[in-house]
Amino acid sequence: MKQILFILLIFCTSTAFGQNKCTLKLESGTTHLQEKGIIELSVMNAGNKKVKINKIFSPYRLQLVKIREKENKIDYTADVDCFTDCIKKTVKLKPGESYRYTIPIRETIQYAKLMNGRTYSFHLFFDLVDLTPEDCNVYGLTDKEVVYTKVSPQ
Repeated sequence: MKQILFILLIFCTSTAFGQNKCTLKLESGTTHLQEKGIIELSVMNAGNKKVKINKIFSPYRLQLVKIREKENKIDYTADVDCFTDCIKKTVKLKPGESYRYTIPIRETIQYAKLMNGRTYSFHLFFDLVDLTPEDCNVYGLTDKEVVYTKVSPQ
């Protein structure tokens, strides 16, 4: 009988603590990529408690991967480390609230490697290490191919 009570106590404790972990749903958008050069990242608090997230998402944390221009492959990624406190200003998201980041493609590391007037396909990689100081479950990002034609700035 004591063993059953002990097992139930452990199960209830682990269930209660497991529910306190935050959950974030992420979605990326490229609707305004060609005309405005903007990639959007939406973060929604899908959990049941408030969550702090970084107020700014650095363009260096967005990388273009698997870049192809016709049959040519451009393999240029970078490991961007943060040596100081990367999470400075934060925003608190209540359950169900969303926050949207707009990230200019011109400020990504790989943009300088793309040539004007050429069309490229690539995938987006969001480095989420500095998104929040909390330990959160993150889901929702899909790995889809993006097509973009680099034009010279006016």
